[in-house]
Amino acid sequence: MYLITSAIGGTLGLIGLILWGALSLYSLINVIRSKNINGGSKILWIVIIIVVPIVGSLAYLFWRSVKEL
Repeated sequence: MYLITSAIGGTLGLIGLILWGALSLYSLINVIRSKNINGGSKILWIVIIIVVPIVGSLAYLFWRSVKEL
């Protein structure tokens, strides 16, 4: 039983790690390529995404979607 739960946990952990990395990378690339954000704000978003990756990435994506409305 331990082998099965360990394998599932390891697989889910790997999937979570890949999703976390993809979300952070997508947000960083989006910030860097954005022409609507000035230099100071761009640096601030990059720092936020690097320091608190999941919360920072989700906050940026939410902020961007609200700003586009």
